[in-house]
Amino acid sequence: MSDLHSHLLEPVRNRNGEDALVPFLLGARHMPVSISARDVARLDAHRLQILLVAEKQWASEGLPFRLTDTSDTFRAGLERLGLAPDHFDKDPMQ
Repeated sequence: MSDLHSHLLEPVRNRNGEDALVPFLLGARHMPVSISARDVARLDAHRLQILLVAEKQWASEGLPFRLTDTSDTFRAGLERLGLAPDHFDKDPMQ
């Protein structure tokens, strides 16, 4: 299996251009990824949509997609946007 590719989410999404998450995911296609959410100050719907689509894509390929270090604000954002605060703690491949 290929090496694990890691990414650290920025505290907030860059609204003036492309979120750094997008090019990371495009460059890490077909490889295991780990994304740290430790610095996320606010989770918005656009970034969540990117994460959910990527989670499904990686699961469909049978590859690890891990979201780690979820902060309290990240978990609160998940709840605010309609998901369980532990959504990314669950293994989507089960």
